[in-house]
Amino acid sequence: MESVKKAIRKARYSYRALPDKKQYIEFFTALLTVPVLLTVIVLNVSNLTKSEKEAESKPQDTRPIVITTAPINNTAPVITQEPDEECIEEVGPVTITYPEEGSTVDDNPLTISIRYDKVTYCPVVWSYRINNGRYSDFDDKSIALYNPPNGNIVFDLRVRSLISDDEKILKRTFTYEGTPTASGSAN
Repeated sequence: MESVKKAIRKARYSYRALPDKKQYIEFFTALLTVPVLLTVIVLNVSNLTKSEKEAESKPQDTRPIVITTAPINNTAPVITQEPDEECIEEVGPVTITYPEEGSTVDDNPLTISIRYDKVTYCPVVWSYRINNGRYSDFDDKSIALYNPPNGNIVFDLRVRSLISDDEKILKRTFTYEGTPTASGSAN
């Protein structure tokens, strides 16, 4: 233990005896930062090569992207690229599941439920109208009618394939006996 104390005293004395201590401290500090900088550079280079290898080994998604434009004047969206070859290009089986034919409903908003097989068949869009009015724009969003008119409703649904010119028209008739809400509007 005495030898350690002696070594510490000798180091302190040697340090105090240095003529200009600042330059030596800066030299030792700079000398000690070299291994740290080398370690950072080596780690960054190895991470970059590792990232490149992972990117090369990951399978690339080869499915083409389908880009559509917004419909104008009730026309079908324009397709700019072909979809997966795995889907059937015609309009598949599509049904209106709610409301049922000839039923009486009073829901407000009245949600029209549409069933379509999106897995097997290529994507479709639809347009609808009530009581032989103007057709809506084509889209694939859910349909909710706010404050529909009371009485007999004739609901027409046009379903169009995004890939081919195939189109189906479905018709559903039902009776609406609802109470209008103050904030609703026709959708």
